[in-house]
Amino acid sequence: MNIKKFLYTTTTVVLAVVALASPASAASTTSSHSFTDVGDRYAKAVDFLYAVELINGKSPTKFGTNDPLTRGDAAVILANTLFSTIENPKDAGFKDLNTRVRASVNALAEVGIVSGVTPTEFQPGAPLSRGAMAKFLSLAFELEEYQQQTPFSDVGGVFKPYIESLYGAQITAGKTPSTYGTHTQITRGEFANLLYKTIETTTDWLYYPEVADVKVTTVTSTTVTLTEPALADYTATEIADFLEFMVILEDGTEVPVEPTSFKLSADRLVLTIGHTKQNLTGKAGHFVVSDFDISFESPFNFKLK
Repeated sequence: MNIKKFLYTTTTVVLAVVALASPASAASTTSSHSFTDVGDRYAKAVDFLYAVELINGKSPTKFGTNDPLTRGDAAVILANTLFSTIENPKDAGFKDLNTRVRASVNALAEVGIVSGVTPTEFQPGAPLSRGAMAKFLSLAFELEEYQQQTPFSDVGGVFKPYIESLYGAQITAGKTPSTYGTHTQITRGEFANLLYKTIETTTDWLYYPEVADVKVTTVTSTTVTLTEPALADYTATEIADFLEFMVILEDGTEVPVEPTSFKLSADRLVLTIGHTKQNLTGKAGHFVVSDFDISFESPFNFKLK
């Protein structure tokens, strides 16, 4: 599954901020943070997650690697990962949410990823257990297809299928060969590693469409030619979601473009977008399309003569 594709599917969860940054490119030999308590075991995950702004430290110099991760912090990190924006989520009914975690918890609860300790208490300050962590990640990244029986003697109850999903996906090997640590508190470092591994496991980091040419064809239509055919399992809408569109008018005004229709040619090389919301009648300027690496422009002049 590609993270950018995952972002725009209709499956209730989205992954925004990591759109096109791969673990390999983000987690370089030079750390992106100033934390002094992140050892080699956690460096790759923390570097990546910090670089793409999914996590913060407990202070400018401390990540809190060995500290327990609270339920509230886990919700904020996961919501940062899954949602591009959070706008007025349905109130889940928890009475113990502070302003920092409220939107994240409610958004995750609305799509069925998290639940409370009781109907009215989420207990955001309580440590997150490894079992609850498995549930969060399994539901968020739809890992059900990986479910496999584990060798762990302490796996059972409500968390069993979620732990089996993480195990089957080879995201976790347990605390020991025979124990998972279902009710053990998970540390911030462990969670970073598992979230990073989940992203890496469920994502095809190698594909994103590259633009070769752009041409404004009508006042409400523009074609984008790709350097190679779009992969077969991507729709026109999903291909467009990799790209950014903008109109720069002749006076320098920049107008973001929100496409209203999408179509791929039979050879999957040409994407045609409709932009009725940004009708170009009577206007002149440049239509700009940006992919991961570079921007392409097409001049247009639809001034009335």
